[in-house]
Amino acid sequence: SVTVDGEKYGSNQATIWRWRVAYQNDFAARMDWTIKSFEEANHPPVVQLNHPDHITIKSGETFRFSALGTEDPDGDSMSYLWFMYPEAGTYPDMLSFRPYASNMYEVPFTAPQVNQTETIHFILQVTDKGSPSLTRYKRLVVTVEPE
Repeated sequence: SVTVDGEKYGSNQATIWRWRVAYQNDFAARMDWTIKSFEEANHPPVVQLNHPDHITIKSGETFRFSALGTEDPDGDSMSYLWFMYPEAGTYPDMLSFRPYASNMYEVPFTAPQVNQTETIHFILQVTDKGSPSLTRYKRLVVTVEPE
């Protein structure tokens, strides 16, 4: 697992660390749902992609990842984070969306140069500003073909 600060960890627990805050908050919200009215409790955002969740592009081609249409049922503002999920794909190098701001619902992506067809998995993480803050995810699989 690679943390936000770039540190790498390799234990049998490390791969779930990135999800820990989200699943603990999700459990807390579920407890709220048992004792609070719908209006008093927080509910998770509904994540949408404005394009298919599986796309195929050629090396060097640019595509815009978009979460347009994502909404929160409680009207809370939301934060967006796009990141590569390297454990799931075949592409051997790490990719990031820097220098773009991490809190954008739309980000450009330029496919890396490849010599053979590779798959790259990305995760869109959307977190609301409710209490407890709730996070939902959408996976985007990009198949990159050589030029």
